[in-house]
Amino acid sequence: MQKFYFLAALMLLGIGAGAQDFRFGKVSPEEVEEEFHPQDNEADAAILYRSQNVYYEYNDHTGFTLVTDIHERIKIYTKEGFDWATKEISYYQNSKDKEKVTSIKAYTYNLKDGKLIDEKLKNNGIFQEEVSDYRLTTKLTMPAVQEGSVIEYKYTLRSPFVTSIDDTPLQSTIPINRLEVKISIPEYLVFRKYPNTKSPLIIPVDESSKPFVHMSGSRSGGRLEFNQNVYEVNTNNVPALKNEDYVDYLHNYAAFLKWELTYTKFPNSMIENYSHDWEGVAKSIFSDGGFQKEVSRDGFFKKDLDKLLEGVNPQMERAELVFNFLRNKVKWNGYYGFTAESGGKTAFNKGEGNVGDINLLLTAMLKYAGLKVNPVVVSTRSNGIPIYPTRKGFNYVIAAIESGNGMILLDATDPHAAMGELPARARNWQGRIIREDGTSAWVNLNPQLQSQERSVLSYELGEDMVLRGKSVNLHNGLFARNYRENFGGLTEQSLIVNIEKGKGNIILSEVKQENLKAIGTDVKETYGFELSQGVDVIQDKIYLKPFIFKGLSENPFKAEERKYPIFFDFPMLKNTTVNILIPEGFEVEAMPESIITRINDGEGEFKFLVSQNGRFLRLESEFDIKKIIFLPDQYNILKEFYAQMVEKQTEAIVLKKTI
Repeated sequence: MQKFYFLAALMLLGIGAGAQDFRFGKVSPEEVEEEFHPQDNEADAAILYRSQNVYYEYNDHTGFTLVTDIHERIKIYTKEGFDWATKEISYYQNSKDKEKVTSIKAYTYNLKDGKLIDEKLKNNGIFQEEVSDYRLTTKLTMPAVQEGSVIEYKYTLRSPFVTSIDDTPLQSTIPINRLEVKISIPEYLVFRKYPNTKSPLIIPVDESSKPFVHMSGSRSGGRLEFNQNVYEVNTNNVPALKNEDYVDYLHNYAAFLKWELTYTKFPNSMIENYSHDWEGVAKSIFSDGGFQKEVSRDGFFKKDLDKLLEGVNPQMERAELVFNFLRNKVKWNGYYGFTAESGGKTAFNKGEGNVGDINLLLTAMLKYAGLKVNPVVVSTRSNGIPIYPTRKGFNYVIAAIESGNGMILLDATDPHAAMGELPARARNWQGRIIREDGTSAWVNLNPQLQSQERSVLSYELGEDMVLRGKSVNLHNGLFARNYRENFGGLTEQSLIVNIEKGKGNIILSEVKQENLKAIGTDVKETYGFELSQGVDVIQDKIYLKPFIFKGLSENPFKAEERKYPIFFDFPMLKNTTVNILIPEGFEVEAMPESIITRINDGEGEFKFLVSQNGRFLRLESEFDIKKIIFLPDQYNILKEFYAQMVEKQTEAIVLKKTI
């Protein structure tokens, strides 16, 4: 990916930034009056100032505490920017200790009759929630927010978990006018710094050393002196992280710093190494993470499985029976985690559990059923990609059956997925399989099988210029999984409303769905329709776009250039066949021509085939993508490929009256 250095540009653009007063509470009328961002006039909001100061405090009795001070000043330009007036602070706890948010201070600033008015955030705008056994949130909902408001808040996060420094964000989805970051780490804790290599931004980090002196408050007195490693970012005008279509997870491309603890060396103590290779991480997860215990327990489900599997010998049939049994028996409670929060036995009896509970239980059940199966730890898309060997990089677990035909991945938390299918949240690059014999290996999480969506649209054009016909749609693989998720639980009326969206002046009839509950089979959807205003009549000619509501109407790739890779969810084939009966008294004057175009030696293919038999017209459009990741330097090829599809699928058939 092409990198670009913008230090000189920032120096030029930042002229005058230093004149602003970024001390808390020193918001100026000019900041509230500003109507749009000077460098990004499309921004709905901007971070006028962000300061993050990370440091360690020392106490004679409790030792070190990791402290993070945050101060942000945000400008709201439009109503779409109101989301930035809510700040959610996420922090960690375990059974022994927890992080704490303190010293919250926040104001909203507006102008009234030319006078600057501030309104303080009160306690009723602060909400605390225990998201899971390990995660807490404090939410700040700012008062009196309107277009033009400036909000400002500061808080302190105090953590007893001194060996773990959170990622340091250096970019946001809105512009940052002024960014100041400082991380001060005692020499006793040696961290390795990793910038995000996927980001097209390179932001310089200054490194230095400075002394730390602690005077003991105890009767005996005393003085603790050591050096600190200091990392600083001081920069202006960090551009917004812009969203683009077909991105796996936008924040994977943001500028940030990751911190890995490599070792500790405290006075009068031996060096303790924390840096691992992946084999060490796998062994740690298997033993300390509870995998060994969870995948070996089977007493509580033996009777159920013995009855379920009686007389069934083929291994894949046994696997499918177990998979479906567990998925119906234990429901996902919405919480992630590669460890079992409740434990498989409790989840089995209660009928509910987190990801770790369910998929480690699935592993244990499949193992009991005679399958060669092991857990695979995964990082979800929102959790990023682990770039160095660490347990922190994972937050999810699935099961993998190893067979002679390859690896079959399973996730029993998803009620819509068949064996071998994963929900989008778990399809993030690669996971790490952890085997009982102590070995581990990377596992490709991207789907290997192509999913298909086939549609047949048959209609005739009546004398009243209304299109009447039938639509038959067949969804296979992950298309079927997604259909079940989006449309499986709808009432008939809700289904009709959803199908009608974006189809113009249409009336549906005889709407029917088949195989919705038969997970792993193709889903079939059929309906009749009448479409008014589906053609244009100019003088004695009729102009008809044959794909009506089935075609691609615009190119999703509009930008001149692309910074991020292009991701398709899975290998796919979309085929649409259109059968048209033209009215008597008319003939074809012009029809689209057939084409076949390919990119990258067949990684993508588009077919457009046209034929005519008397009054019957047949058009077939097929979009075939075998590769799911295209690099930015292939963007223009893909953009042109899509442009051809749009052109052909929106090209009109011209009918004229016969003489």
